[in-house]
Amino acid sequence: MTSKPFTPEGLASIWGCSAETVRNLCRTGVLRHFRLGRLYRIPANAVEEYECRTSASGDCAAATVSTGPRQMASAPVISFRHAPERRQKQKQ
Repeated sequence: MTSKPFTPEGLASIWGCSAETVRNLCRTGVLRHFRLGRLYRIPANAVEEYECRTSASGDCAAATVSTGPRQMASAPVISFRHAPERRQKQKQ
């Protein structure tokens, strides 16, 4: 039985990144995918292949599709500060 393919949003929530990051991996050919019209779909075995290639341990014999967020050791972290909400001007 084959599992349903992942959406970029679903895979992003598992990996702890944005859906746009997953789409960029697809567009650049790093992550195998297929299209349904404008929609991206990523097969479970493509996710396993990608995780196996990017795994630090190198032990892919027991590798399965991940079930939670991953911390990438070499990825830089960008932090954005949110601007405070603007107050509406009072009518005079």
